[in-house]
Amino acid sequence: MFDNPYGVDPEEIAKIVTENSPEMVAQVVFGKYVELSGLVFTGELIQNAIDRSLPRVLGSAWVDREAAKQAQLDYEITKWWGQRYHTGVDLARQTDYTVIFTIDTMGVPDRPAKLVYYKRINRVPWESIYAEIGLARYLFGPNILFDSTGPGGDTVRDALESRQYCATHHRTLLNDARCQKNGEFLGCSPRDYLALNCADGFHFSGSSKKELVEHLRNVLSIGYNPGNPDVSFGWLRVPPIPQLEEELAFYAWDDKRLQTDCLFALALACWSGLEDVVGDSVIGSIFGQ
Repeated sequence: MFDNPYGVDPEEIAKIVTENSPEMVAQVVFGKYVELSGLVFTGELIQNAIDRSLPRVLGSAWVDREAAKQAQLDYEITKWWGQRYHTGVDLARQTDYTVIFTIDTMGVPDRPAKLVYYKRINRVPWESIYAEIGLARYLFGPNILFDSTGPGGDTVRDALESRQYCATHHRTLLNDARCQKNGEFLGCSPRDYLALNCADGFHFSGSSKKELVEHLRNVLSIGYNPGNPDVSFGWLRVPPIPQLEEELAFYAWDDKRLQTDCLFALALACWSGLEDVVGDSVIGSIFGQ
């Protein structure tokens, strides 16, 4: 019998085997890596990064409630967020998804960073997207890096710089404005509003995207010892999120037809919070370089 690291049921495995190339089957089902396929992240890297002790995240939103509670408590005591939490946002392009990931970097490099927040949304107004960025800001602080590529990215940058977030009503409003309904001010206090001009942009180009992906691969592979693969490695642990696993497993340098929203949101969070990773990745594809 073959190894089934993804926990896929036999019928789903049969479908994968039937509908995909041998290289894809090897990557997804057997957790193996086939260099000529051009896949970037090996099954070993993906499986090592996933914390299987956590429940599978089957929906489009997840938060580590204990982490969120601790983050709020820390802020109440210190009134300063520091550099512990970092959020990456991959914005929707036409019919794509907007994905938000936040990582907790406390303890790196002695222990891996961990994913503490995940949100994936589609076909919602831009104001709703700004509000979701505001919620991540409220929960885990102002270290936010978003995809600022093209005119759409410039629009988002301008929008965030001119807005603040009200956590009481989960909405954004222009600077100096207040929450109102039917012409009357609501009970929230403007002193509690959070500015969204803290978010920084990352411009995607051919070279910068490649550099971003390489950085994520380095984060996942740092400390890997080919002579002793049982030694713990990698600077990141995430819960089992099927969409993220799929994007990592199928990602290739030629990604024009691939869904990559989760992958790039995670890569942006790591770029922001785990910038000390240096050197080449020790495991993975060099296809296309």
